[in-house]
Amino acid sequence: MHMLYKNLFILTTTLLLITSLAPQSVKAQNKPRILVVDGRNNHDWKMTSEALIATLKATGRFEVDVSTTPNSEHKRPDGLGPDADKAAQAEYKRQEMEYRAKQKEYDKEVAAEFAKWKPDFSKYAAVVLNYNGPTWPEEVGKSFETYIKAGGGAVLIHASNNAFRNWDEYNEMIGLGWRGADFGSCVKIDPETGKAVHGSGCGSSGHGSKHPFKITVRAPDHPVMKGIPKEWMHARDELYHHMRGPAKNMTVLSSAFSDPAQRGSGENEPMTWEVKYGAGSVIVTSMGHRWRNDKDATALHCVGFQTIFARSTEWVATRKVTLPIPESFPGAETPVIIEPSKLEWKK
Repeated sequence: MHMLYKNLFILTTTLLLITSLAPQSVKAQNKPRILVVDGRNNHDWKMTSEALIATLKATGRFEVDVSTTPNSEHKRPDGLGPDADKAAQAEYKRQEMEYRAKQKEYDKEVAAEFAKWKPDFSKYAAVVLNYNGPTWPEEVGKSFETYIKAGGGAVLIHASNNAFRNWDEYNEMIGLGWRGADFGSCVKIDPETGKAVHGSGCGSSGHGSKHPFKITVRAPDHPVMKGIPKEWMHARDELYHHMRGPAKNMTVLSSAFSDPAQRGSGENEPMTWEVKYGAGSVIVTSMGHRWRNDKDATALHCVGFQTIFARSTEWVATRKVTLPIPESFPGAETPVIIEPSKLEWKK
């Protein structure tokens, strides 16, 4: 019996030791694992990804990995403004000629590097797309389609809906994107009923001046939007209008009035929407603009944007939303801007 008690004591002590060491690892294992895909983009994708990752990590609810597409640094020089002087025009011409001279070499390099780029989407609860560049290799595209159809989730930020015009399945899974006037249909929100209205005569996608604007929740019972104020003020951002696409299996979660005084459409435009694709779910938001060389990140640091982004990610990853609404969430008149690492989430 003495030996039995001794063995029980050793076993109990060992279990207690394991238990004392386990919580962090167990907790980490229970966090949804998110993959951020970034790289080529006409926007500042590096700073955008930095803000998105910081937002997800600040919640304490996610594990985050990043997959950056190859050869992301080769890009056309930034365009000139109408007031550019002769020296600036000459420098731009020099850069443009240099860009064109290296284009063929770059195309070969990127093809070789892309052939090696094979992210394993199946390892992740959800994918965040911060990408607007060359078409992915066919194998990667098919893998992404299979992943979403089988029940995976994705969240698209801002210019990611500009990408892949000629990828039919991508258009199906995002519902609406930045497309020409000949592409699919457009969706507006009827201000009287709050319902989505489909049409075809709204022209090509575009945007007006960057400015703060009011967001109106259109699906208050949706888990992402539940508890969020009916109206709230988003920080200075681009307000996309005339977004176009198949618009199938789509629920508009929020909208914003595109003010003609800001060169907008004069319509209530979808801002965030969800598309069901197979067994999976994709949420698209046109919020989150940050141009190259921008001095601030107000759109990405807006508490409203961070809340919608984080809750959308949790929803497509787990099919539930447990993230609370921060106490600093903006009201209907004034945006609230807080760096992601400093935003306090209720625990």
